[in-house]
Amino acid sequence: MKKAAYQLLESTVGQAANGVLGKQVWLRSHIRRILLKQQFTLDKDRLDRWYRLPVEERNQQNNALIDERLLPWRVMVRRSQKKPLPGLAGFHVIFFHIPKTGGTTLDYLTAKNYRIDFVQQVNAPALDEHVAGAFKNKRAYRAYLGHYELNDVVYQLLDRPKLVQFTMLREPVSRVVSYYDYLRSSPNHPKYPIAKDLTLAEFVQHPEIDEVENGQSYRILGLLKHGLHHRCQQSEKALIDAVTHQLEHRFSLFGLTERFDDFLIMAQRTLGWPDIFYKRLNESRVKTDKRTIPAETLEIIRQRNRIDSALYEFATRLFDQRFKRLGLDSEDTQRFQAANQSFVDLLQWHQWRDTDNCDSRQDTRYSA
Repeated sequence: MKKAAYQLLESTVGQAANGVLGKQVWLRSHIRRILLKQQFTLDKDRLDRWYRLPVEERNQQNNALIDERLLPWRVMVRRSQKKPLPGLAGFHVIFFHIPKTGGTTLDYLTAKNYRIDFVQQVNAPALDEHVAGAFKNKRAYRAYLGHYELNDVVYQLLDRPKLVQFTMLREPVSRVVSYYDYLRSSPNHPKYPIAKDLTLAEFVQHPEIDEVENGQSYRILGLLKHGLHHRCQQSEKALIDAVTHQLEHRFSLFGLTERFDDFLIMAQRTLGWPDIFYKRLNESRVKTDKRTIPAETLEIIRQRNRIDSALYEFATRLFDQRFKRLGLDSEDTQRFQAANQSFVDLLQWHQWRDTDNCDSRQDTRYSA
């Protein structure tokens, strides 16, 4: 493309660029402008057709795309045996971030293992408002991290032949309680005015609070958006069968919040991540002690999350099988945790030193 642009510009401008900047500099500046104009060129008709589709049809189309491009678990096992190099040769990565599962920390870990200009962190609503932002230099980003569900447009933007998709699940009661704590301590969240004065029992049953009724399963199945799960005619068993199939066959790998470190070791083995050291991010400032929650409230949460509970039980068994399939055990986890604790201690020491030095400089300045 650049060669053609040079030829076109040279034939039309001739010697016009001779001067202070010189011909080559002038041409290159014009080529950059041409490329920038093309950078955010999208097929608007195609996007319009996509957004006019019923949500159910979007789910079907995205599932078909995932089936065609996904690197399945068996391929991840083979990659682990070859000690894969870090990088994104020929495939995209999607971190399907379910809220309150430890995903902010995993966002950070994923991003630091790839070139920063390959990675975009964007949630589905923001992506819908500015789809062109999903591209850089006329190409889709290679890694997308964010709160998505099955029917989101991000899958339709991928331009590489293969896809690695992973997610993180959490025990449903703990996740709902964590979501409650998070909303009550986040004044900038649009749901804060609703949540701030609710009891947990009221919160779980409030019609305007999403994520509290089988939020993990409905997000994975693409039923959360527009309250589609309220109109869904499938039985509870059919939904459980569908979401467990989705997890097993349409995610390259997945983790459990309660076994976060185990997942990181698996990601290192299968994706070649060189750096999996971390300090937890985005922890709720308010924390409800589950021991203080009335039994009736806990029962309400369990009843409203029966599908998520079945999904989590299935995921726990499958995760354990996969962890062992990679030849990993508790000793691997303990070694990593000891090393990671040294990393956290070093971070805290640096933070303490920097704060102490800053205070010392301030004391010196004001004492003068």
